[in-house]
Amino acid sequence: MDAERQLIEGLRRGESGACEAAIRTHHRFLIAMAAPLVGADLAADVAQETWIRAFAAIGTFEGRSRLRTRLARIALNEARSLLRQRRRERSWEGWGEDSGSPLAGRFDATGEWARPPLPWHHDTPEALLTEAELHACIRKHLHRLPADQQAVVTMRELAGLEFAEIAETLGLTEGNVRVLLHRARQRLQAMLEHFEEEGTC
Repeated sequence: MDAERQLIEGLRRGESGACEAAIRTHHRFLIAMAAPLVGADLAADVAQETWIRAFAAIGTFEGRSRLRTRLARIALNEARSLLRQRRRERSWEGWGEDSGSPLAGRFDATGEWARPPLPWHHDTPEALLTEAELHACIRKHLHRLPADQQAVVTMRELAGLEFAEIAETLGLTEGNVRVLLHRARQRLQAMLEHFEEEGTC
Protein backbone atom coordinates (compact mmCIF):
# COMPACT_ATOMS: atom_id res chain seq x y z
CA MET A 1 0.00 0.00 0.00
CA ASP A 2 1.46 3.36 -1.03
CA ALA A 3 1.92 6.27 1.35
CA GLU A 4 -1.08 8.26 0.11
CA ARG A 5 -3.41 5.27 0.42
CA GLN A 6 -2.16 4.69 3.98
CA LEU A 7 -2.75 8.36 4.75
CA ILE A 8 -6.31 8.20 3.40
CA GLU A 9 -7.03 5.05 5.40
CA GLY A 10 -5.72 6.79 8.50
CA LEU A 11 -7.97 9.78 7.80
CA ARG A 12 -10.96 7.47 7.43
CA ARG A 13 -10.19 5.96 10.83
CA GLY A 14 -9.95 9.46 12.31
CA GLU A 15 -6.31 9.12 13.34
CA SER A 16 -4.96 12.44 14.56
CA GLY A 17 -1.52 11.64 13.18
CA ALA A 18 -3.00 11.20 9.71
CA CYS A 19 -4.83 14.53 9.97
CA GLU A 20 -1.64 16.27 11.06
CA ALA A 21 0.34 14.65 8.22
CA ALA A 22 -2.24 15.72 5.62
CA ILE A 23 -2.26 19.29 6.90
CA ARG A 24 1.53 19.43 7.07
CA THR A 25 1.74 18.17 3.47
CA HIS A 26 -1.00 20.18 1.79
CA HIS A 27 -1.90 23.28 3.86
CA ARG A 28 0.58 25.68 2.25
CA PHE A 29 -0.53 24.47 -1.17
CA LEU A 30 -4.17 25.27 -0.36
CA ILE A 31 -3.30 28.77 0.78
CA ALA A 32 -1.17 29.35 -2.33
CA MET A 33 -4.00 28.15 -4.55
CA ALA A 34 -6.69 30.24 -2.83
CA ALA A 35 -4.73 33.50 -2.60
CA PRO A 36 -5.00 34.48 -6.29
CA LEU A 37 -8.76 33.88 -6.15
CA VAL A 38 -9.78 35.49 -2.85
CA GLY A 39 -6.75 37.50 -1.78
CA ALA A 40 -4.12 36.73 0.83
CA ASP A 41 -6.34 37.87 3.70
CA LEU A 42 -9.04 35.26 2.97
CA ALA A 43 -6.83 32.40 1.76
CA ALA A 44 -6.34 30.98 5.28
CA ASP A 45 -10.13 30.97 5.79
CA VAL A 46 -10.56 29.02 2.56
CA ALA A 47 -7.91 26.51 3.63
CA GLN A 48 -9.52 26.05 7.06
CA GLU A 49 -12.97 25.44 5.57
CA THR A 50 -11.43 23.07 3.04
CA TRP A 51 -9.97 20.92 5.82
CA ILE A 52 -13.27 20.84 7.71
CA ARG A 53 -15.18 19.70 4.63
CA ALA A 54 -12.48 17.30 3.46
CA PHE A 55 -12.26 15.52 6.81
CA ALA A 56 -16.06 15.36 7.12
CA ALA A 57 -16.39 13.79 3.67
CA ILE A 58 -13.30 11.55 3.67
CA GLY A 59 -15.50 8.45 3.76
CA THR A 60 -16.84 9.27 0.29
CA PHE A 61 -13.39 9.75 -1.23
CA GLU A 62 -12.85 6.78 -3.53
CA GLY A 63 -9.26 7.56 -4.43
CA ARG A 64 -9.79 7.91 -8.19
CA SER A 65 -7.81 11.14 -8.06
CA ARG A 66 -4.99 12.26 -5.81
CA LEU A 67 -5.85 13.68 -2.40
CA ARG A 68 -4.29 17.00 -3.45
CA THR A 69 -6.65 17.19 -6.44
CA ARG A 70 -9.65 16.47 -4.22
CA LEU A 71 -8.54 19.18 -1.77
CA ALA A 72 -8.04 21.64 -4.63
CA ARG A 73 -11.60 21.09 -5.87
CA ILE A 74 -13.01 21.60 -2.38
CA ALA A 75 -10.89 24.74 -1.98
CA LEU A 76 -12.18 26.15 -5.28
CA ASN A 77 -15.76 25.67 -4.12
CA GLU A 78 -14.96 27.21 -0.75
CA ALA A 79 -13.31 30.21 -2.40
CA ARG A 80 -16.42 30.82 -4.51
CA SER A 81 -18.69 30.37 -1.51
CA LEU A 82 -16.67 32.70 0.69
CA LEU A 83 -16.71 35.43 -1.94
CA ARG A 84 -20.49 35.07 -2.29
CA GLN A 85 -21.02 35.17 1.49
CA ARG A 86 -18.94 38.26 1.94
CA ARG A 87 -20.31 39.83 -1.24
CA ARG A 88 -16.78 40.81 -1.98
CA GLU A 89 -16.03 41.35 -5.64
CA ARG A 90 -12.54 40.96 -6.94
CA SER A 91 -11.59 43.05 -9.92
CA TRP A 92 -11.38 40.66 -12.84
CA GLU A 93 -10.31 43.47 -15.16
CA GLY A 94 -7.38 42.28 -17.18
CA TRP A 95 -7.86 38.57 -16.37
CA GLY A 96 -7.19 36.41 -19.37
CA GLU A 97 -5.73 39.19 -21.50
CA ASP A 98 -2.64 38.26 -23.46
CA SER A 99 0.16 40.49 -22.24
CA GLY A 100 2.57 39.15 -24.85
CA SER A 101 5.42 36.73 -24.60
CA PRO A 102 8.29 37.55 -22.24
CA LEU A 103 10.53 35.67 -24.69
CA ALA A 104 9.34 37.52 -27.81
CA GLY A 105 12.68 39.29 -28.26
CA ARG A 106 14.48 35.96 -28.41
CA PHE A 107 13.12 35.07 -31.88
CA ASP A 108 14.04 36.37 -35.32
CA ALA A 109 11.57 37.43 -38.05
CA THR A 110 11.13 33.80 -39.21
CA GLY A 111 10.22 32.57 -35.74
CA GLU A 112 13.55 30.83 -35.17
CA TRP A 113 15.59 31.29 -32.01
CA ALA A 114 17.83 34.33 -32.35
CA ARG A 115 19.37 33.33 -29.02
CA PRO A 116 18.41 29.75 -28.03
CA PRO A 117 18.00 28.72 -24.40
CA LEU A 118 21.12 27.54 -22.67
CA PRO A 119 21.27 23.86 -21.73
CA TRP A 120 20.69 23.17 -18.04
CA HIS A 121 23.38 20.99 -16.47
CA HIS A 122 23.87 19.51 -13.01
CA ASP A 123 27.21 17.96 -13.77
CA THR A 124 29.29 19.61 -11.04
CA PRO A 125 29.03 19.75 -7.24
CA GLU A 126 28.65 23.53 -7.49
CA ALA A 127 25.67 23.13 -9.79
CA LEU A 128 24.02 20.73 -7.39
CA LEU A 129 24.58 23.16 -4.51
CA THR A 130 22.59 25.82 -6.36
CA GLU A 131 19.49 23.62 -6.52
CA ALA A 132 18.07 24.91 -3.22
CA GLU A 133 18.64 28.48 -4.39
CA LEU A 134 16.89 27.66 -7.66
CA HIS A 135 13.85 26.24 -5.85
CA ALA A 136 13.62 29.38 -3.73
CA CYS A 137 13.90 31.52 -6.87
CA ILE A 138 11.13 29.56 -8.59
CA ARG A 139 8.84 30.07 -5.59
CA LYS A 140 9.68 33.78 -5.55
CA HIS A 141 8.92 34.23 -9.24
CA LEU A 142 5.76 32.12 -9.04
CA HIS A 143 4.41 34.62 -6.51
CA ARG A 144 5.42 37.50 -8.81
CA LEU A 145 3.34 36.22 -11.73
CA PRO A 146 0.18 38.17 -12.57
CA ALA A 147 -2.67 36.83 -10.44
CA ASP A 148 -4.43 35.11 -13.35
CA GLN A 149 -1.24 33.33 -14.46
CA GLN A 150 -0.41 32.37 -10.89
CA ALA A 151 -3.90 30.91 -10.41
CA VAL A 152 -3.70 28.87 -13.62
CA VAL A 153 -0.20 27.54 -12.90
CA THR A 154 -1.18 26.56 -9.37
CA MET A 155 -4.39 24.83 -10.44
CA ARG A 156 -2.85 23.03 -13.40
CA GLU A 157 0.69 22.20 -12.33
CA LEU A 158 0.25 21.77 -8.58
CA ALA A 159 -3.36 20.60 -8.28
CA GLY A 160 -3.57 18.72 -11.58
CA LEU A 161 -6.97 20.17 -12.48
CA GLU A 162 -8.29 19.86 -16.02
CA PHE A 163 -8.38 22.88 -18.33
CA ALA A 164 -12.20 22.83 -18.42
CA GLU A 165 -12.40 22.95 -14.63
CA ILE A 166 -9.91 25.82 -14.40
CA ALA A 167 -11.76 27.73 -17.13
CA GLU A 168 -15.09 27.31 -15.33
CA THR A 169 -13.62 28.44 -12.02
CA LEU A 170 -11.97 31.55 -13.45
CA GLY A 171 -14.74 32.41 -15.89
CA LEU A 172 -12.42 32.10 -18.89
CA THR A 173 -12.36 30.00 -22.03
CA GLU A 174 -10.11 26.95 -22.15
CA GLY A 175 -8.10 28.78 -24.82
CA ASN A 176 -7.50 31.69 -22.43
CA VAL A 177 -6.40 29.24 -19.74
CA ARG A 178 -3.93 27.60 -22.11
CA VAL A 179 -2.50 31.00 -23.12
CA LEU A 180 -2.13 32.05 -19.47
CA LEU A 181 -0.36 28.79 -18.66
CA HIS A 182 1.92 29.22 -21.68
CA ARG A 183 2.80 32.79 -20.70
CA ALA A 184 3.48 31.80 -17.11
CA ARG A 185 5.77 29.00 -18.24
CA GLN A 186 7.61 31.45 -20.50
CA ARG A 187 8.13 33.86 -17.60
CA LEU A 188 9.49 31.04 -15.48
CA GLN A 189 11.70 29.91 -18.39
CA ALA A 190 13.13 33.42 -18.66
CA MET A 191 13.84 33.36 -14.93
CA LEU A 192 15.58 29.98 -15.23
CA GLU A 193 17.77 31.26 -18.03
CA HIS A 194 18.71 34.34 -16.03
CA PHE A 195 19.55 32.09 -13.08
CA GLU A 196 21.69 29.86 -15.32
CA GLU A 197 23.51 32.79 -16.94
CA GLU A 198 23.95 35.07 -13.93
CA GLY A 199 23.72 32.70 -10.98
CA THR A 200 21.31 35.06 -9.24
CA CYS A 201 17.56 35.27 -8.87
